[in-house]
Amino acid sequence: MGKIFIVKESDIKINEGLIDESEVEDQITNLEVAICRTFIEIYDLNDGFKGILSEEENRIFEFYKEILDDQTFFEEIKSLIKNERYSAEKAIYTCINKYIDEISKSNNEYIKQRIFDLNDIAKRLVRNISVSVADENGLKINEINSEQIMVLKELTPIIAASLAKKEVKGVVAEEGAGYFTHASIILRSTGIPAVNGIRMDEIEKFDGSPAIIDGSKGVVVANPSEAEIQDLKSGLSEKKQALKNGRNGAAACERKPVETADGYRIRLLANISSVKEFLVAKKLGVDGIGLVRTESLFINYKRIPDEKRQYLIYSKIAKDLDGKPVVIRTADIGGDKVPQALAINDQSLSRSARGIRRSLEHKTELVTQIRAIMRAGKFGKVFISFPMVDSIEQIMEVKRIIKDISDELAEKKGEPVNRIGIGTMVETAEAVKIIDEILNEVDFISIGTNDMLHQICEQSRKCSTLEMRSYLEPVFLQTLKHCLDKAAEKNKPACVCGEMATDPMAIVVLLGMGAKDLSMSPSYIENTCRFIRTIKLDEAKEAAQKALESQNLQEVKNMLSELTKNRM
Repeated sequence: MGKIFIVKESDIKINEGLIDESEVEDQITNLEVAICRTFIEIYDLNDGFKGILSEEENRIFEFYKEILDDQTFFEEIKSLIKNERYSAEKAIYTCINKYIDEISKSNNEYIKQRIFDLNDIAKRLVRNISVSVADENGLKINEINSEQIMVLKELTPIIAASLAKKEVKGVVAEEGAGYFTHASIILRSTGIPAVNGIRMDEIEKFDGSPAIIDGSKGVVVANPSEAEIQDLKSGLSEKKQALKNGRNGAAACERKPVETADGYRIRLLANISSVKEFLVAKKLGVDGIGLVRTESLFINYKRIPDEKRQYLIYSKIAKDLDGKPVVIRTADIGGDKVPQALAINDQSLSRSARGIRRSLEHKTELVTQIRAIMRAGKFGKVFISFPMVDSIEQIMEVKRIIKDISDELAEKKGEPVNRIGIGTMVETAEAVKIIDEILNEVDFISIGTNDMLHQICEQSRKCSTLEMRSYLEPVFLQTLKHCLDKAAEKNKPACVCGEMATDPMAIVVLLGMGAKDLSMSPSYIENTCRFIRTIKLDEAKEAAQKALESQNLQEVKNMLSELTKNRM
């Protein structure tokens, strides 16, 4: 609850005319000053979130730093000032809009999220040429307080970070606050609810009015009645009590296997990006590590870590898990995860290889990583998985690499090397099409719901990724059910990863569709454990069937909302 505060961006005036030759050096100096000021803003915000955001979430800030530190990018803007006689402001917008045009052509939804970030960088640089620091981020920062619900046209990660530092009650945006955007991730990590897709012209008349924002339902109630306020307070009290009871029962989650109310065993595994996250997961007593995101090693180092460095990390995780499974995914670098600001000046983003495709193009790095993983295999139950697979040829090639490395290591040791299980991420539309062939070649699959959602929904007019809980779209659920059924037919384990595996509504459907393994961030483990124990398998199967047969997303959400009420 809070008062609505309409955020109107400060006017940014661009000099569209040409400058005189005598002004060129002054304009370049203005550009350099703006870059320095913007760097300071980003570093200050980033420092303020240390210990709050996860390692992966903190990388949202790295994109800004990399762009600002990209010498080629800087030289392009300078060239427009020198050769075309553009003002610094016009040169910035011209250069960045060129990259936005490239990104718009991409078929990768994660890359498209960078449009918000690049727009923000352009506005920030231009603002820092002429606007005082008091007008931080284009917000009237001194007028913002912790009792307000902020309403703005476009939310960016940096504006989200600034609002989080102000501890605002909630954020409403016309665009940029969708569930999978970087801005939304920052707000969720700091406990601030957000609602996307609310038109500014519909809410502006309520400026200064009291309001309720419900991020879980995606609604804003302006000028709520006393009855609506009391209902909200009552619901909050119940949730707080349930949370308190849940915390008292946390140890029980660690000691006992996770089962539904009628005894159906579910394995809860953790997705980790660092040793720090691994230690948290181990303390929670997870059933294993469902996904080690090794690209964090690649992104946080200036050079690719050598085999010894990688081996030490993988072997520590394997040893400390005491025989529980650990799935190590080879680096998913590419797309929005490539260092040097997405290699933005090297090639078209729409053609940028990602995942296993990029790894096979950089085979030396891949061989080094696979060798380190295989050597660590002697310390525990280690599996290897490959990201963004979209052809059987890719799987066959990595299997040949694994055999060659196995033969090489065996020759050195004079004894056979421990066999490691081979799996793949199923997260592309192409992988879904060849799921039968994939299952014939691997020991298990991990279903990456985030990437798969975007690819499947791009191909169906009945499906959208704009709404929170888009993964409950019937078209997407049918695709998931197909993958789970095929894995069951071949008697191969299938683990569901991503945001979907942490949402109680989605968990009901996943269990009903036959999912037995769920992998998620360690922070979701306890709540998921407690929720699963309130569900019976029969009711989950019935709910899943209804969801699969539903006409649209809203119908699914309404049905599951009723089922999960008072259990979350």
